[in-house]
Amino acid sequence: MDFKKITRSFSLGAAGLALGLLGGSSACADVASFYKGKVMTIYIGVAAGGGYDAYSRTLARHITRHIPGNPQMVAKNYTGAGGMRMLNGLYNVFPQDGTSIGMIGRNLVNGPLFGVKSAKYDSAKIKWLGSINSEHSMCTFWHTSGIKKTEDLLTKPASTGGVGLGSTIDVHTRLVNNLLGARIKLVTGYPGGADVNLATERGEVDGRCGWSWSSIQATGADWLRDKKISLILQFSMTQHPDLKHIPLIRDMVKSKKDRDALDIHLAPQVFGRPVGMGPKVPRERYLALRKAFWATMHDPKFLSDTKKRRLPVNPTSGEDVAKLVKRIYAFPPDVVKHAKFIGTSSAKTKVAKAVVPVVTHKGAIAGVKRGGRRVSWKGGSKKGKLRVSGSKTKIFIAGKKGKQSALKEGMSCDFTVKGAQTAMKIACN
Repeated sequence: MDFKKITRSFSLGAAGLALGLLGGSSACADVASFYKGKVMTIYIGVAAGGGYDAYSRTLARHITRHIPGNPQMVAKNYTGAGGMRMLNGLYNVFPQDGTSIGMIGRNLVNGPLFGVKSAKYDSAKIKWLGSINSEHSMCTFWHTSGIKKTEDLLTKPASTGGVGLGSTIDVHTRLVNNLLGARIKLVTGYPGGADVNLATERGEVDGRCGWSWSSIQATGADWLRDKKISLILQFSMTQHPDLKHIPLIRDMVKSKKDRDALDIHLAPQVFGRPVGMGPKVPRERYLALRKAFWATMHDPKFLSDTKKRRLPVNPTSGEDVAKLVKRIYAFPPDVVKHAKFIGTSSAKTKVAKAVVPVVTHKGAIAGVKRGGRRVSWKGGSKKGKLRVSGSKTKIFIAGKKGKQSALKEGMSCDFTVKGAQTAMKIACN
């Protein structure tokens, strides 16, 4: 053994470490200088009101305390194509200077693997900050649908709501049909999960597949308590410890080929709420944000906030998310081909386009946030939360055109709403 060589290597390593520490200190100062006074954006690929939205906005409230320079952060819903429009933007269009991050739909990671032409990104080159939670997704059905157990789903006709190609909701519906022989009709094109939930409540569809257990706890807790929904089937690599009574789709698939292909779809459940940045973000800023993300996951204030909002936290580091993505892309071509087929083929799925209704509610403004960009309302036994756009929402106060800032708590108004939360017109007395 050449001890001199080892000693020399150690000395060089120590010197390199010292230089690295000095360089690291300088890089940290540069990062802090860059972020000081900046306004960052976390982009959310689906509409407000669902789990991705809730996690993103909670993260935005806390992560800036851990970013050098303590910038501000705003959350922006950037919808379309089940979240793919946002991911394409994050990868190719949004600023690559470290001021843009995105809450990425976990199933979109497989888009390039499956050769989806609209996927203009390389999942392996996304700079992953980490994931807030691992997920166990469910098929859930409304109490009047007649679907009470897994056997009903496999023997009776049913319908589910969807968002778009590549979204978890749409993929999981197809998986049930293609692997288990169910006859679910997929009604797709809703802006987001909150709209699918509203469609379920209205009876437009019977339920949804691909609804995360954490989201059910956060946004559907009342439905669970009142037994308005039944949990029918579970999507994950393993059963959730609190849901041992809900069948796991992986246990119901018999052939090895089907099970291996299914695992490609289930692996992203491990990084259920992934956050990433574009590929050209400077390395020192990326590393600073990755560190800030992990510190936030252990921040008592963040954990208290998520607990209050019923958002489970079970984080995965950015390094481990990157390893998992690499693992998915290592599956043999024949398995990947079969996985693509079972997740996208409509040969056994009747697909219809969602018609998102426009409804006018009468009530009073119960709360105003973000200068009028978010409004809650209540009228009789109904209530809701609305996204108010400065350019797309028509606002009238006493018959005259008004601005978001003119909306005040207590005003009596007519709220014209598309879907669950998109305000098209607000006319107040």
